[in-house]
Amino acid sequence: MFVKKLVEKASIKKLGGNSSAGLRASDVDPRLIFHHGVPSGGTMFAYDNIHNILALSTNDGRIKLFGKDNTQVLLESNKPVPSKFFQFIKNQGILINVTSNNHIEVWDIDKKLLCDLYIVKEEITSFVIIQHSLYMYIGVSSGDISVLKLHQDLHVEKMNYTIPLSASFENEVFDDTVVAHILPQPAAETKRVLIIFRKGQIILWDIQESICIFRSGGSLSQQLHNETKKVSCACWMCPFGSKVAVGYSNGELYIWSIPSLTAGNVSASDHSSKNIPMFKFNLGYKSDKTCIVSVKWIYAEGKTSRLYVLGASQSMQVVLLNEHTETRTIKLGLYLSELCVDMEIISSSNEQSKHKQNSLILLGKSGHVYLYDDSMIERYLLQCQSKSTPSLPKEVMVKLPLADCITIAKFISNTPNGFYSQDEYYSQMLRNYPQLITIETNHKDGINLSSANFSGFSNIKNLYITGHHNGAITFWDASCPFFIPVLQLKQQSENDHSLSGVPLTELYFDINTPLLVSGDQSGMVRIFRFKPEPYAYNSFMSLTGSTKKGVDHVIQSVKLIQTIGAVICMNIDHSSGHLAVGSDQGNVSVINIDGPTLLYQKHFASEISTGIISLQFITCSLYGFSKNILAVGTKDSSVLALDNETGNTLSTGTVHPKKPSKALFMQVLDEQGEPITKDSLYLREGNHIEDATTKKMYILLCSEKALYIYSFEHALQGIKKVLYKKKFSLSSCCWASTFHSASDIGLILLFTSGKVELRSLPELSLIVKTSIRGFTYSPPKLKSFSDSQICCSSRGEIVLVNSDQEISVVSLLVQRNIFRLLDSVGCVYRKERMLSQELVPYQVIPKEKKGIFNSVVKDFTGSKEKHMPLMEKEDPKESIQELSAIFSHANFPPEANYTVDENQLESNLDDTDLEHHREIRKEQSILGALNKKKLAGKFQALKGKVKEMKGNNQKASDKEEQQDEKADAVNQIKKKYGFLSSSNETSVAKLAESKLQENIRKLQGIELHTTEIQNTAKSFLSRAKQVLRKAEQDKQS
Repeated sequence: MFVKKLVEKASIKKLGGNSSAGLRASDVDPRLIFHHGVPSGGTMFAYDNIHNILALSTNDGRIKLFGKDNTQVLLESNKPVPSKFFQFIKNQGILINVTSNNHIEVWDIDKKLLCDLYIVKEEITSFVIIQHSLYMYIGVSSGDISVLKLHQDLHVEKMNYTIPLSASFENEVFDDTVVAHILPQPAAETKRVLIIFRKGQIILWDIQESICIFRSGGSLSQQLHNETKKVSCACWMCPFGSKVAVGYSNGELYIWSIPSLTAGNVSASDHSSKNIPMFKFNLGYKSDKTCIVSVKWIYAEGKTSRLYVLGASQSMQVVLLNEHTETRTIKLGLYLSELCVDMEIISSSNEQSKHKQNSLILLGKSGHVYLYDDSMIERYLLQCQSKSTPSLPKEVMVKLPLADCITIAKFISNTPNGFYSQDEYYSQMLRNYPQLITIETNHKDGINLSSANFSGFSNIKNLYITGHHNGAITFWDASCPFFIPVLQLKQQSENDHSLSGVPLTELYFDINTPLLVSGDQSGMVRIFRFKPEPYAYNSFMSLTGSTKKGVDHVIQSVKLIQTIGAVICMNIDHSSGHLAVGSDQGNVSVINIDGPTLLYQKHFASEISTGIISLQFITCSLYGFSKNILAVGTKDSSVLALDNETGNTLSTGTVHPKKPSKALFMQVLDEQGEPITKDSLYLREGNHIEDATTKKMYILLCSEKALYIYSFEHALQGIKKVLYKKKFSLSSCCWASTFHSASDIGLILLFTSGKVELRSLPELSLIVKTSIRGFTYSPPKLKSFSDSQICCSSRGEIVLVNSDQEISVVSLLVQRNIFRLLDSVGCVYRKERMLSQELVPYQVIPKEKKGIFNSVVKDFTGSKEKHMPLMEKEDPKESIQELSAIFSHANFPPEANYTVDENQLESNLDDTDLEHHREIRKEQSILGALNKKKLAGKFQALKGKVKEMKGNNQKASDKEEQQDEKADAVNQIKKKYGFLSSSNETSVAKLAESKLQENIRKLQGIELHTTEIQNTAKSFLSRAKQVLRKAEQDKQS
């Protein structure tokens, strides 16, 4: 027995002795080539309104970008974690992604690369980018706020400037210090920033002065009413930052008044002094304690400014803020298909049409994306008070133009013919391809092309064939990233061209003949024979409309034959003209395709799982004679052999594992691991089917739990001889297939977890292990079909279709690119579209009216609106330079305790009374508050003191280096008798230098603020002149 086992092991080693020449890790490179559609698991939007780029992040670290003209690309973060914050640096081609593990990713959209990864040790709770700059605020759970700078080389650096919690609230103590939102004030982004804490406190921070200049929204009212609500969202409601909308976890939505740099903002002090909101919305969320998920405000030049409110329910509210209506607010309730988690307002346009159309885009909890026409929402809000009630805006779900649901698919790459279409043809097809993110509904159920000019399969490099739930068969040209339909078959027979309505379950296509065989759920098998190519051009292709001429110029004949059970596998032996059909009920039917006539039918029952998963015609040597065999693989992991001519079972029993599980794939291989098959899908270029009578053959069986390599010779005799075996421990396998390179063959396994393994044949050794992000296996329910359809070409291209939402194409081999125009389709960012800085918004001066609500819309509505600039347009570059100088210095140096008397030192350094000048600035007039010459003189004097002190410190340090030992002895004596040591004297010098630097910084801030006051005064004067001019014109009229 021991000798027998040793001989068997030796024979196995001999079998795999040529493994070094087999498929190697250097031959494969599993990667995603292209992703089309909406990725699953979406969590958050980001939008660049200058380049019209929409970004969607997912819960597994993927980022999908949608650009103009249907361009799109999928990026993957290093770790599969969701995003916390997601924002573009507009007009720069940079996307910042803050992940849930507090990593800040910097993505170059043009190069599609992750350029930098900045790790924050604390919990990031808020994030925002300052407009027109490369600076970012980050707030953490402790209540502190830091500033980050993105350098030109896309490297993130933390600045010295901070906004600590202690400076925001000097003597107050809170149990919840989380910074919920950071909002730079519009028209003053480089000067002020609004900070909203999760507990509800609101502060306005002066960046230059590093002080809090305004507080509101505090916890006083919450304590009186004993509430525990928390801030959930916030947004500005004024182009100049005088109103902010804040949503809460209990469904409340308030508008708080904020002081801005604009003139005429008198309402802020009235409400802020009372610490109460200036307006409370009643949108129905409060009664159900429904959290406000998101709020967005759309400024419409004073006409129809709207507030979009998304609650944690299947409804959202759009509020029109217009004082000309009879009611104070007009509300529109949109009842959504599902709970939505995010929203954005986007502009959909293309180069063919100059018309821009805004859309409200919503992200559902399931990952689906929905669109509303924003102009229809605006029209409804304006006309709902009229006698004729307008129709409600319609919801459109974003989906791929795949017509009816796909139930089965096949993919053939590198078709044997070499007369392929040119790039100009595919460029035109892509221009006519329907937009994915669009509110147009006429393309949502399929592609409707005016002319496909289908002349045959010879000019198609890659062919994708799909069977649908309604019984239709569609041929797609998959030579470019967007699959283009070229032919659709709907006929049931030669005389009946209508759809059968029965879902298709299996397809077989021989491109060399060409011959197409389809099987459906009812067991009906249809055999389509095509006419010789080329076909006459015909404008018949329309997945949504009807065809005039049909497919008479393409199809030569259609023949039908009925079998028992739903067809789940098929194969053809071209030498004998036999078609083998396997069903889900365990029946094997062999048909002569020339008739067609049924030759024989066999039934194989099973107590575990009934069904036939694989059928393969083989010619081999049996007892010294050549024999045509039909190898059968069943769903219960059993393998047996039938006589191809009679259907008789050749073996005395079946070969199966001791603990069988559901089988997924079965194939017969020769001793080099090559597939023994006559299926044209597996024919390699330049190779022909050889007689397998002289070859040793093996059986590859893949089930959900394990892999097996059996000896085919023993299996014919009913003897199980396992040559190789591999069990799956962590997760179950859900799909398997073979693929080949130019000289070798491999096995691909896809697991329910999304893990992918590539293994060699026949040894089953692991070559590469990877994963497909976003893959979710959904097993089909009883008498239904899975939402995911997977197929693989013989050259290792995998096509995964997730319902009508997304198509992913994965390539396994190194340096293999199957798509044309891939770079063009993936170019979502184009540098030539870069614009200059956005225009400064114009203020709308409203007609004065009384009431609380009128003060809400006062800054952006009014009758007979007159647009005039609020202030002189400041140079953005100059403002950013000033901001850079401020952020580069520490505004709150670390505190230290000293044991020396510093009174005399402070009196000498504080001759320049900076606080006195701060008071003078408040009391005197705007233009005459500061004496610049006097400040400049004191500034120079301070700089001289700093130089002198630095020189003294340098001399002192040199002496200390020369007399280290003596100094230590002197310090010990001084300490013994209670005197100060030399180290304390050095700290005094350092303190003096630090104090001088702080005073210099304050002087710089005063000078910058003086310039700001002068600019404001000029703006006031300009506005006064315009008001006087308007008054004179009114008198004359």
